[in-house]
Amino acid sequence: MVYKSGIKRVKGGKTLKIDLDVESGIIKDIIISGDFFAYPMEAVDELENMLKGASVSNAIEIINCFRDRIVFIGLTIDDIIDLLRKILFL
Repeated sequence: MVYKSGIKRVKGGKTLKIDLDVESGIIKDIIISGDFFAYPMEAVDELENMLKGASVSNAIEIINCFRDRIVFIGLTIDDIIDLLRKILFL
């Protein structure tokens, strides 16, 4: 299993951090954290759960499915996608 992590400072000074474990192209565990707000609050947990067990190649598509389900204050879905691409070299 390979542990990967990345931090991004987004516009407005907020911080986004993603920690993940990847094995054979499959996301085994992922934590999305930082000093931002998300509504509904449980939506970030739902996103993490959907990404667990997903292939790296499908991760961006899964995140995009949450575009209309989560309202972020301090960052955007695109910030999450950008950081994940950077971490995974996509």
